[in-house]
Amino acid sequence: MMQKIENTKALAKLLRNRREELGISQKELAKLCNLSHNGISKLEKDEREVKLSTLLKLGKFLGLELLVKIEE
Repeated sequence: MMQKIENTKALAKLLRNRREELGISQKELAKLCNLSHNGISKLEKDEREVKLSTLLKLGKFLGLELLVKIEE
């Protein structure tokens, strides 16, 4: 199922929900993605901007496919 994410709040909720569905703690996800636990926490609370490279890492371990649409 494709889900359109239109803002960082929706992205934060999606990431948190998917991590919880998989039964992975923030610390475990951080270790898998080579990120900080604090960084994962802030992303999930929408307190931090997320880089594309970070999204790609998270997507890989959360089983999410990232599609980016760029329009003129």
